[in-house]
Amino acid sequence: MQKHPDWRDTWPIYLRYTALAVAIVAVLAVVQVRFVYAVEGFPPQLFVIPSAVGLLFGIMLARIRVLASHTHVLRAFAAVTAGTREPEAEDDARAFHRLLEAAAGELDSDEIALFRQGDTGIERLAHWARDPQRPACLIEERATALCTRGVVEPVPRSVPGQELELPAAGRVDLVRVPIDLPEPVVLAACRRGHRTRRPPDPVVRGFLGLCAEWLGMRLERRHQQAIIEEQRARHAREQRRAQTTLASIGDGVLTVDTTGRIDYANPMAARLLHQPVEELTEQPLERVLQLEDENTGRPLDPLPPGAGPPASERGAGADEQVLRRSDGTRLPVQLTVTPVQDTDGTARGHVIVLRDVSEVRDALQHMAYYSSHDDLTGLINRRRFERLIEDALHGARRDGRPHVLCYLDLDQFKLINDTRGHQAGDEMLRQIAGMLRSIMRPQDHLARLGGDEFGILMQDCDIEQGSQMAVGIASEIAGMRFFWEDNVFALSASLGVVPVDGESESTQQLLRHADTACYAAKDSGRNQVRVYTPQDVDLADRAGEMHWVSRIPQAIERGEFELWAQPVLALGDGPPAYQELLLRLRDEHGNPVPPGTFIPAAERYDLMCQLDRWVVETALEWMQDCQARGAELPVIGINISGTALNSEAFPEFLLERVRSAGIPGHRLCFEITETAAVGNLTRTARFMQELRGEGCLFALDDFGSGLSSFAYLKNLPVDFLKVDGSFVKDIEHDPIDLAMVRAIHDISGIVGLTTIAEHVENEHIGNHLRAMGIPYGQGYGLAMPAPLAACTPTQAPASVE
Repeated sequence: MQKHPDWRDTWPIYLRYTALAVAIVAVLAVVQVRFVYAVEGFPPQLFVIPSAVGLLFGIMLARIRVLASHTHVLRAFAAVTAGTREPEAEDDARAFHRLLEAAAGELDSDEIALFRQGDTGIERLAHWARDPQRPACLIEERATALCTRGVVEPVPRSVPGQELELPAAGRVDLVRVPIDLPEPVVLAACRRGHRTRRPPDPVVRGFLGLCAEWLGMRLERRHQQAIIEEQRARHAREQRRAQTTLASIGDGVLTVDTTGRIDYANPMAARLLHQPVEELTEQPLERVLQLEDENTGRPLDPLPPGAGPPASERGAGADEQVLRRSDGTRLPVQLTVTPVQDTDGTARGHVIVLRDVSEVRDALQHMAYYSSHDDLTGLINRRRFERLIEDALHGARRDGRPHVLCYLDLDQFKLINDTRGHQAGDEMLRQIAGMLRSIMRPQDHLARLGGDEFGILMQDCDIEQGSQMAVGIASEIAGMRFFWEDNVFALSASLGVVPVDGESESTQQLLRHADTACYAAKDSGRNQVRVYTPQDVDLADRAGEMHWVSRIPQAIERGEFELWAQPVLALGDGPPAYQELLLRLRDEHGNPVPPGTFIPAAERYDLMCQLDRWVVETALEWMQDCQARGAELPVIGINISGTALNSEAFPEFLLERVRSAGIPGHRLCFEITETAAVGNLTRTARFMQELRGEGCLFALDDFGSGLSSFAYLKNLPVDFLKVDGSFVKDIEHDPIDLAMVRAIHDISGIVGLTTIAEHVENEHIGNHLRAMGIPYGQGYGLAMPAPLAACTPTQAPASVE
């Protein structure tokens, strides 16, 4: 409540009434003395007592007047606010309007309004005007000064309208509404300037303060009611969201009280337990949730006594506990129990989450199966097979029990797969796997190692028994016939056998030895069985070659290969024909590796294309470097293997690199062996014609070693004919070799080719070649090979007509 007006507000009332009372008492005293007592003259001291009586009487009348004003204000306020306790916004608006109208009447105001100053500006909450048709003074656009003055002066005050930038108002009564809100609220009443001014009555202004207090309480209650409604709405939304979430999640949720009875179950819990939701409520948990250990069948308590952690898994674990449902079925579940506590730690029950893990378990089992099995044949895969070999190897070392490892590779599988399609190849592999599975002993292990390769681990048998079993397997496969559409295919397989005993070093070595023996059997004519023994020199050489399968790509990547050059020199006067590039390799310690060590392995295991690409790239980069330095370019000879020549991609690669390198074509001479050229004469001729179009030269290497007909020389656009060194090196002592070299040179001259003799090891051989008129030679007797990096071009290369 607002305080009662103090003397500074009510002194005009007391002054008016005391002055009036003193004047009346004084007049009455003069009349009594003059006319009643007929006293002539009037001493001034006689006025003291009447004046004091009048003063006291005036004060009493002023007090009565003030109290009467208070009573009137309270009656008016009670009359206006009676029956306005409803919290609805519509009733608040009517109560506000009625109160503003009464306040305007008491204050003799033309307008009265309620304003709130928020973050977004001034808002007029309520308004009343005596003349609604007349433009209002108390509007939002002019209310900034009102709210500022109301905030600064919380007591009711009367302010001239000019001070508040309201020129149409003669006087404005302001009061700040007492309300516990961050936004200030101001009640303002104005009287227009053209009306008769009446001095502001402090009691009447007190009515304005009383109204402000009531409005503040009303607004604060509305604000609190809005907060309560918002909290109720938020709680209702959260409750609906929680119910929707619990109804839609894939886990079963149960809540139990402190006595162990269920007070809530979501639909998924009802489905997992095979009972309606209505029947689950109020039932004891142990009657509904019956858990068992999957391995032992022992009952498990879902709520063990003294369950401590806030959230933990109960029972035997997610992989071991099952739920026995009302229909007798068992379901693997994962159970999570969370205690529910008040803020003071008092237990209120538990929340139990049930998760059906049957699909997860099936998926894990499925993944575990396919991580160790081949999905095409159903056999175990290479990873699982290697673990079994490892176990067998440990057993052989520990107990001395012998085992046998068999490596099986199907013959001509690629032919069937390429000509009849992958479906035919897959079906063939399935039939082979089924047949092998049917003839295996129970203790043996059969695996598909990849492609058309199978592995067999024969346990508890020596190498003789294993070899006999391998021969029987080869015989069974040879007796099979594969039918596809209208075609019938005979099958065969090559097998490599290796003993698994205490002498074996490792699983990988056993697989390498078995693989080597298998491919030796394949190279020996297919449909054979080969047993690996350390004394077998051929297999030892093949095992060494297998080392280069991974070593060659590593050497290319690490830059361990080098290019050397050996010139083809004129046997008489004249410049060299060209520099033949030779491939060299250094091992991890920097020592040279003979080409005869890794070249056969590269040819056998289809690695020559990689080497040829590296040689071409490196040679052209060296030529470009020489060209950039302004050096005169030599003619270089680059060897092309038969594998690269028969490849589909390499000729296109070589033609593109020659065109993009910017090297003149007549500075490049490509050497092709006779056997490679004759192997596919049409393809070779087309390849040579395309490069001849770029100006490149060609040499036919190792001529005479293939014993081919001289007729094909007319169809190959070559420039040089290199006589095989096996004929040249013995021409001093062997007249047949001498005659062969002379015949080759004569034919070469007839078809317009330039002859080059290889393996010129000494001066005597050179003299014989000069006597025959052979223009060029190559060999250690003429010039030793040197690193290409040390060969700086110093003279113009020879041009060959």
